[in-house]
Amino acid sequence: MNAYFRPQGIIAALATPLHRDQTVDEEALRRLVEYVLVNGVHGVFAVSTQGEFYALSTAEKEQVTAVVVDQVRGRVPVYVGTGATTTAECIALGTRAA
Repeated sequence: MNAYFRPQGIIAALATPLHRDQTVDEEALRRLVEYVLVNGVHGVFAVSTQGEFYALSTAEKEQVTAVVVDQVRGRVPVYVGTGATTTAECIALGTRAA
C-alpha cells in the first residue's frame, strides 16, 4: 500500500458550511480547509458524518468533494465519505471520488 494512502496522524472531519438557503457555502468551506491545514492536520475527510452527508444531495456531495480537493491542492490526503441511502449512490460516489 502506498504510504500516502495509509491513514495516520490527525485527519480533520470537515463540517459542511451552508448558506441560509441551505446551499453549500464554498467560500466558508475553503476557509475551513485552510484553517485546518495551517493548524497541522495530516489529512482531511470531506462528506463525513460530521459533514452531514445524509442531508446532502449527490450533486452537493460531489460539489463539496471538488471544492475540498481543489483547495487542498495535494498538500495532504483527502478522504471522501461515500455514505448514501442507496447502494447505487454509494458506488457512484466511490467511483467519482477515486
